[in-house]
Amino acid sequence: DKNFNVTLHFRKSLVTEVPQWISVNGIPIYDDEGHPTGHFGVVRDVTSLMEAREQLMRETNRAEDSGKLKSVFLANMTHEIRTPLNAIVGFSDLLQVIDNPQERREFIRIIRNNCDMLIRLINDIIEASNMNQGPLAIEREEVDFAIAFSDICQSLAQRVEEPDVQFIVDNPYPSFLVTIDKGRMQQVITNFTTNAVKYTHKGHIKVGYHYMSENELSETTGFVLHQEDNQPERNGLYMYCEDTGAGIPKDKQTAVFERFVKLNDFVQGTGLGLSICKSIADRCDGHIGVMSEGEGHGSTFWIWIPCTRKDA
Repeated sequence: DKNFNVTLHFRKSLVTEVPQWISVNGIPIYDDEGHPTGHFGVVRDVTSLMEAREQLMRETNRAEDSGKLKSVFLANMTHEIRTPLNAIVGFSDLLQVIDNPQERREFIRIIRNNCDMLIRLINDIIEASNMNQGPLAIEREEVDFAIAFSDICQSLAQRVEEPDVQFIVDNPYPSFLVTIDKGRMQQVITNFTTNAVKYTHKGHIKVGYHYMSENELSETTGFVLHQEDNQPERNGLYMYCEDTGAGIPKDKQTAVFERFVKLNDFVQGTGLGLSICKSIADRCDGHIGVMSEGEGHGSTFWIWIPCTRKDA
């Protein structure tokens, strides 16, 4: 004997086999003596309206999460940029009162290291900004990657300062002529190695590359391929960075490639490097991943980019 307004969710009904939302509005009907004899109302299919509301809720939650991430990112950037700046300013002031040549060289080395750190931070921020505007640009050119890889490894070796960490280079080919974006590949291996240096204090850091097919990639890394029927097998450049550092828990190995993700907030960095590497892999129609048995067992970051070797 009351008005009613209900919205019901059906997984299926006599009308349709697909899920739908139904809104029912009714008012009671009375006979001449004032007794209720039924209800008169309207039944409406409001599935599209409810789906739009759920989509709006998801977008709202995503916007809130994005706002929180940006706030955390700005707070981290303030700290990350201030740290090398303080070192640069502080040791630059001390240089003018230091007469010992060995101490001056050590101070200059510290200043240069912090300058490099600051440049990497700024480059990561610029790359992240470019990713928001569109996919990262890939400019392919014919290069001898064996030479390019050797050059970048000479620079990366200078970043390994721990006395108990050995830097190993796996450059298996005297010549490796391919058409790729050399700068992007150097950027990826630099980001991999920089992360390894942060988390590895004993053992080794090994960087290398090989020419392999997607099936060989799957056998090497355990990466699950989703090949379409009749798609020819592709070959490509496989680069990796293996370390004996802190390792990565199994449940966080996918999350490390997301933006602003840092497994240890006390380690310097923006949390952007690996997400930039993933963007490069996606832009090149390649694959990227990490292998680790868990915390304390080290890790191996890798990327595979399709290409054809011309001097095989």
